[in-house]
Amino acid sequence: MPQNFKLPDKKAVIYWPVGTGDSTTLVLRPGELVMQIDLNHLEKADDPDEPSWPIIDHLVKTLPKRNGRPYLAVFALTHPDQDHCRGFAELLKKVDIGELWHTPKVFRAHSKDEPLCPDARVFRNEAHRRRKAILARPSSVPSGDRLRVIGHDAILNEDQYKGLPDTAKSRAGDKVTLVDGVNLAGHFQAFIHAPFSDDQEADKNNTSLALNVVLWEGKTHGQFAFFGDREYPTIKRIFEVTEFNKTNTPYLYWDVMLASHHCSKKVMYWKDEGQKDATLKQDIMDYFEKYARKGAYIVSSSKSDFTDEPGDNPPHRKARKKYEEIVDAGGFVCTHEYPSKKDPAPLVFVVLEQGVKLEDARTKAAVAAGLATAATAARGAGQPPGLQVGFGRKR
Repeated sequence: MPQNFKLPDKKAVIYWPVGTGDSTTLVLRPGELVMQIDLNHLEKADDPDEPSWPIIDHLVKTLPKRNGRPYLAVFALTHPDQDHCRGFAELLKKVDIGELWHTPKVFRAHSKDEPLCPDARVFRNEAHRRRKAILARPSSVPSGDRLRVIGHDAILNEDQYKGLPDTAKSRAGDKVTLVDGVNLAGHFQAFIHAPFSDDQEADKNNTSLALNVVLWEGKTHGQFAFFGDREYPTIKRIFEVTEFNKTNTPYLYWDVMLASHHCSKKVMYWKDEGQKDATLKQDIMDYFEKYARKGAYIVSSSKSDFTDEPGDNPPHRKARKKYEEIVDAGGFVCTHEYPSKKDPAPLVFVVLEQGVKLEDARTKAAVAAGLATAATAARGAGQPPGLQVGFGRKR
């Protein structure tokens, strides 16, 4: 695997080959501000013959430096499953993290049926440390102590949490432009789709943080969709709720969508109450297709072992086939097939004034005819509201 990978000098979103798990890096201000959504660092990836990348090693080498140490502006955890936070304890030791984003699920007690893995416990302890630091001086919170708890939850009304200032909280429907104290309006915006107020008792997967991230370059923008490990009912609800509020509908569009739960078929095959078997829910596929912008990509953050045998874990072949139906040829990309199964490398999507572009490392022969390399025009009139009120200006 290449050892000289560097973060782009442009706004970009990078999807890492880390087995079946999520690790996504967002370059928000090149050379200065970087955001990480989830982490799945595999120690076995240190073996040069293992086709998974030791992501922390590469982050330490490539992140901007602050006071001589690697600096990560934001670490956002969609939900505290091991394949989304593996290696966090090591990351915390090696990298200065300005701000943590997480859902209230991290603060809740966890049963024997849903225990926290060691790295999730470290994350929770760090979140509690920051919570206490914020409560000690809520009007002046420095980088390294910042926290953003995202989601409605009754637990936030309890004594140990209710004192958190509004700057440390967000809810579904909010638009966030503040990154570790820096306002990036006109360059970056994260629209919060979920969790919803009544998600609080659901399992970890269906309380996942769901975001639509918008990056602007000049008058052009790219949109990146993240659903964590959500399943059909809760993803469908995101579309229904967002469409109901017409002003938020533009935040359903996407240039690149990270396939929920590593290309799980539970996104579009679901067994309703009284049904014997799961059936295809075409409505969710219609939603995905409706809001896919021209030349859109779907990324499966997973190994390439797509199967559909009973009891198999994702990635699922059925889901892949359905996703491939709604994007152009070559628009579905598995992180462990890119540019090849033998030697996977990060997928790098840069945001240019011409649109969103995959810096495609595949050979021309490996790319099907008609592969789109830019995603500049939406299907429909969907533009983030920010563009309509003056956002998107050049720096």
